Amino acid sequence: SDALSDSLRNIEQDLSGDSSGLGGLIDELEEAAEQSGVASDYLQVSISGRSVTMWDVPKSQWFYSHVLALTELGIVSGYKDASGNPTGAYGPGDNVTREQALKIALGSAGVNEANCSGEAASQVSAWARQYSVCANQMGFGIEGKNLQEPASRAELLHYVLAAFAVNVPEGTPPFADSASHMYKNDIAYGYALEIVSGDKNADGTMKGTFRPDANVNRAETAKIAKLAIELL
Repeated sequence: SDALSDSLRNIEQDLSGDSSGLGGLIDELEEAAEQSGVASDYLQVSISGRSVTMWDVPKSQWFYSHVLALTELGIVSGYKDASGNPTGAYGPGDNVTREQALKIALGSAGVNEANCSGEAASQVSAWARQYSVCANQMGFGIEGKNLQEPASRAELLHYVLAAFAVNVPEGTPPFADSASHMYKNDIAYGYALEIVSGDKNADGTMKGTFRPDANVNRAETAKIAKLAIELL
């Protein structure tokens, strides 16, 4: 269409440095997509006053509603560039680090990290320091861990339950690979509440495994956090 052609010409100007740089480029991409009717098939949110389409979160995917809920609550915002501009990517299949898991868990529980006091973790990024202070104060058990490393599925669940200050009872999860895990009580309780459900076969039947020590990705994290908000 003529509108799309005009938008593409403007994008070309942005790339050559004749317009407003990356911010202008993103705006032009958004406008071109909206005018061509493509953007409506993907997650569209407002981030820092800017309308952003997350091109890796299609409405047809199972994680769409979970990511939508967390973005609307301001708990997640997707990737940003060095200047703080949204890139239009959420990264659903990317690993979540422990410090990112702490931020999402505390945000989901409505904990204001500014109110926490005490010691920060020794291996944590500057942006996540205060979240580690909260985690230490609330007894998450992060002592001695490198928070910049990927979080496991069991760790994320433990952080979420701890952030909501849940008194987790003794329990045995119905998963062969989790019955003796250090976070078995969290897994059993999370399963009982239907926050987690374990692995499934292609036909939808249960495999009987949870993979507690496998890395957790951003799509799975959004699902667990959203269900925790709804159920805890």
